[in-house]
Amino acid sequence: MLIAMPGGAIAKTVDELKAEQQQLEQENQELQSKLEDLKEDEAQKEAYQETLSEKIDVVKTQIDTTRKNIEELDASITELTQQIQDSQKEIENTLELFKQRLKALYTAGNVGTLEILLDSTSFTDFNMRSQAIQSMSEKDQKLMDELTDFMEKTQDKREECEAKKKEVAEEKKTLESKQEELAGLYDENAAALAENQNTQSEMEATIAQNEEQGAAKIAEIEQLIAAQKAAEEEALRQQQAAQQNGSSGDGGSSGTIGDGEFDYPTGGGGVDGFNPIWPLPGVSYVSCYYGGYAGHRGMDIAGPYGTPIVAAESGTVIEANNYDSWGDSWGYYVLIYHNGTYTTRYAHMSSMVVSTGQAVQQGQLIGYEGDTGNVTGPHLHFEVYENGSRVDPMNFL
Repeated sequence: MLIAMPGGAIAKTVDELKAEQQQLEQENQELQSKLEDLKEDEAQKEAYQETLSEKIDVVKTQIDTTRKNIEELDASITELTQQIQDSQKEIENTLELFKQRLKALYTAGNVGTLEILLDSTSFTDFNMRSQAIQSMSEKDQKLMDELTDFMEKTQDKREECEAKKKEVAEEKKTLESKQEELAGLYDENAAALAENQNTQSEMEATIAQNEEQGAAKIAEIEQLIAAQKAAEEEALRQQQAAQQNGSSGDGGSSGTIGDGEFDYPTGGGGVDGFNPIWPLPGVSYVSCYYGGYAGHRGMDIAGPYGTPIVAAESGTVIEANNYDSWGDSWGYYVLIYHNGTYTTRYAHMSSMVVSTGQAVQQGQLIGYEGDTGNVTGPHLHFEVYENGSRVDPMNFL
């Protein structure tokens, strides 16, 4: 009995352990099954988010295509309008000739063709009068034909012009509809991204990496600004030296004036030598101000994808990144040097219409709003550099 009891106790412990092992194995299988379900669900979420991204790209392309079609239609309308005006001038000249002809016939009185021929004094006189009447009839008919032809041509062009204007109106409706659709897709995509977000530590690591890359890019930009400033100082020194030697320059030249097509608000908050205007005409919504979160050293102005962006102040483009859509998290961007103190940057563009080294005027179109780089939706990230350091743009707008 004494020997059997320990054996029984040991057997009971083994049974308990086996039961625990079986229970753990069952829990493990259940967890594995849940894990497989989660993996499948995660894959579906990722596929859903990828599909959203693809759809966003398609809608963006539709917006870009629609905008270009509107531009082409506007150009065609301008050309047709000019042709109509030219035709109108020709019609007016022909009408004037026809008025003179009618006046001459009225002055001559109600003299019929037969009376003119019967008053002939000889066969030669009869023949000359007959030819004169025929010539006048042919000339009158030619004037009428020209008037009819001009009116028909003008009418065709007018109808075509009106049709294109209606087409432009429909294209603008399509553009607005696509911009609204894109805004909804961005919201949906942002929710999907938030649901699929990685762990906090991974996000912090990404942020740290972006800040490191951003710091390196800032240093590069400071070098660009310093190089441009040094080049201007050297040019000024050479000009002064040339003037002392009796030489004189041509006084410089101005850049291409903007087409003045855009209306933009101004706050009059500039300083001497730097009085910038609002860079995103027609859009006043600021989604994030300078310092809105850690490391945010600019102002985000959010409007519909493809909204035109203009130069806030006249200057020289010292960098135009249109080849790297990430662009050190700024995406496609333009950097404009204004003077030895101030420089501005326009980031997250969808496309640009200026290049490095180009002189631009205040209010000139430089590109279009987009969502390239590190963003969750389309907006313009606008920065102001003062002596190489980023400052709050609202201090000047």
